[in-house]
Amino acid sequence: MTGLRFFTVYGPWGRPGMAIFKFFRVMFESKPIQMYKHGDMSRDFTYIDDIVEGIVCIADMIPYPNPDRAAAISRPGLSTAPLRAL
Repeated sequence: MTGLRFFTVYGPWGRPGMAIFKFFRVMFESKPIQMYKHGDMSRDFTYIDDIVEGIVCIADMIPYPNPDRAAAISRPGLSTAPLRAL
């Protein structure tokens, strides 16, 4: 099994309520950008084409058992990860 989780993806079909679109809207209106947590945080943005490229790159990769997984742990809820992502 391979799991992918995407955060803050932007592109031509993005939702207007996403942060990057809000930033551009207020900049073009010469308004200040609303900061949260007193500006003491950062955020990464990923363009949709980069997400698609990543999916294509891993589509044929079959995961294999993680040799670092503690073999003595028999309860999946306590496992660190039975498989690993490359």
